[in-house]
Amino acid sequence: MANLKQLWQTSLLFRRVTAASVFLVAALLAYLGSNIPRAVSLPADDLNVKSVAHMGEEQIILLKPDIAEGDLALSYVGNKNELADIWLEGATLDEKSQHLLFPGVAASEPTKISYTTGSSPSTAKSDDTCHTTLEIRRAKGSVLVDVLKLYQSDATAGAQRFRQVVLDVGKTTVEIEVHTDSPSPEAMDLPGCHKLLTVGGNKPVDLPPMPVHMFVSGGKIDLHFNPANPSLPIWTGAEQTFEAVSLGDSVLRGNRLQVLSMRLSRAPAKLDVRASPSENHISFGHLKLGSEMLKVEIGRESEKAMAYANGKSLYNFDLIALIQKNPFLSVAFASFLVPVLWKWVRKNCFPNMSE
Repeated sequence: MANLKQLWQTSLLFRRVTAASVFLVAALLAYLGSNIPRAVSLPADDLNVKSVAHMGEEQIILLKPDIAEGDLALSYVGNKNELADIWLEGATLDEKSQHLLFPGVAASEPTKISYTTGSSPSTAKSDDTCHTTLEIRRAKGSVLVDVLKLYQSDATAGAQRFRQVVLDVGKTTVEIEVHTDSPSPEAMDLPGCHKLLTVGGNKPVDLPPMPVHMFVSGGKIDLHFNPANPSLPIWTGAEQTFEAVSLGDSVLRGNRLQVLSMRLSRAPAKLDVRASPSENHISFGHLKLGSEMLKVEIGRESEKAMAYANGKSLYNFDLIALIQKNPFLSVAFASFLVPVLWKWVRKNCFPNMSE
């Protein structure tokens, strides 16, 4: 310590290097103090604008979604002019559906199954449509859902008037119940009433008006929604989105949401929203399907989260802004701290400088 004191008193170069080092450390601390990630209160409009995954490019990932056995992962209740078609990978029929539809035939190994709309008679006088209802639940005895992925595939077929979402729950087994019903018992010839079930490479089966139960384990669920009357769109609003599909019953809770590239595996997340340490969970809901994008709204009142885009924090604690907004700190900094510091530097590092 004595040597440093003597060096300070005798060496002008040492004093200048020390002063420059102090300034560099102060500048670094000011920068770090102005870029400390902070939690943001949800919902945040500018955050929801970023929660979009474009078709074939990005996917929305919900990490550790809170889905208990038997709880909904995704649901859909059909409406007028809406036709719903389903394609499954790694799927099987449940025992009851297998017995009713394929009596005497042993259940097949997991395979591709589709539930699609067949042609309907043109004699219908009503402008309504048969309504398809879909429920996707975590199966009993299945492992916890670690990651739930939502995206749109590049391999979609048909005109862009439809809306699509692909659901992937990884290794978790999910149970799917789907049924299509006429709005009235007398009108069974409406558009969308005729449904076909295709199991593997077998010939499609004409379905009677009954619920069908299926299981998917380690496969994907591809849902398409089309208008029965192509001249009447199923989407609404200026964004032309379809909003009849719900995460869970109406909302899902998880501890993190990411929008990731489907093509660049090492790219940082386009959006990464994490529950603040005190919250542990964030709510996700209001799923919107566009012709070429998916969108999820993040959070409810009183929830907080940390948010990052392309690896950088979106919301930071800004020390400089805090000083500028506080009149006392601003005056002290401009009138006292800066002049005193300058006098100290001039005295110790530039002793020959004139007053």
